[in-house]
Amino acid sequence: MTGRVERRGHWHMFLRRLGAFSARLDVTAGLLFVLVLLSLIGSTIPQLPPEMAADPQRLAAWEAALRAKHGAWGDFLIASGAVQFFRNWLFLLPWGLLLLFTALCILHRWQAIWHSVKGGPVRCTSVLLGEAPHSASIPETSHATWELLRQILEREGYWVRVETDNAAWFLRAERHRLARLATLITHLSAIVMLVGVLLSLQLSWQEELIIPIGNTAVVRHADIPVHNVAFDIVRYPDGSVASYELHLRVQGVSARIRVNEPLVYQGISFHLSGYVSTPDQTAVVLQATYDPGYAPLIIAGFMMLIGMTVTFNMPSCRIQACRMADGVLQLGGWADRRAYGFAHMFETLAQTLRTRENARQPSRVIEDGSST
Repeated sequence: MTGRVERRGHWHMFLRRLGAFSARLDVTAGLLFVLVLLSLIGSTIPQLPPEMAADPQRLAAWEAALRAKHGAWGDFLIASGAVQFFRNWLFLLPWGLLLLFTALCILHRWQAIWHSVKGGPVRCTSVLLGEAPHSASIPETSHATWELLRQILEREGYWVRVETDNAAWFLRAERHRLARLATLITHLSAIVMLVGVLLSLQLSWQEELIIPIGNTAVVRHADIPVHNVAFDIVRYPDGSVASYELHLRVQGVSARIRVNEPLVYQGISFHLSGYVSTPDQTAVVLQATYDPGYAPLIIAGFMMLIGMTVTFNMPSCRIQACRMADGVLQLGGWADRRAYGFAHMFETLAQTLRTRENARQPSRVIEDGSST
């Protein structure tokens, strides 16, 4: 039983260290550098289009053209699999590590962020307030000054909580505490983006169909028949072309598409890319595209936009206060580095409270204990 507890403790320690390692900025930067370097290398190597890889005849023709152009180097590229570099384990391994480390970073930070979102303890010590980046001390304050403090913070949009302990009063005020979740949204967007790129690299394909009017062609990747019902060229009164319209039928489903107005059927986009006209017949050129990573990339983009917007425009701020039995009111303030106006706001708050006490007791000399 003791050995099992020790093994469990070692396992938890390993996970904590792995989470801390994955959250390091230099680790992420290193993986990104490797991916950029591999991407640059891959961009210099001729890549086999996915649609040709599924067609033995086109694949043989493509490999023959590569050998004719590059000779022995072409043979090496084909034998080593470099012509599918972005689907090779050498490229996918650092991509998978980046995905794994991003997920571990989220798990590592989740608990701390969730506790800060729920709100920390209201009670605090004088030592904590004195060591805060922004602090102030006002002696012999009244209950009216304490209420003024609470009212000012609530007007500023702070979430205020108050607790009492005999003659001691404690206050904790937080603003934009939910904005901390934006960090998780940004990290999640990175995961969704990485998944989208992997899906596009591994599962996307593109196929060109040339279909004469009245004929049918089959999308080889999906085994879907596409029938060309009619093709019209709509013209303006002066004879210039207004639009190209294609009436087609995909597995019994009729649709009309135009240039830049594709048909999406079972996740496959059919784009009208052109037409070929001869004295005997007219054939349309359709581009069939399947990209399962497109939607995740769009979603990830919006998630990152929301997360970054909230992070940079809604910095979290916190003010804590403690009034002891002798009437001394201590203030402490903490804020993200992007909360540029917090220092001025804290000084103004402390000065307002001092002015309130001066007006209540004009003869009393207030000792300034603020430091920012």
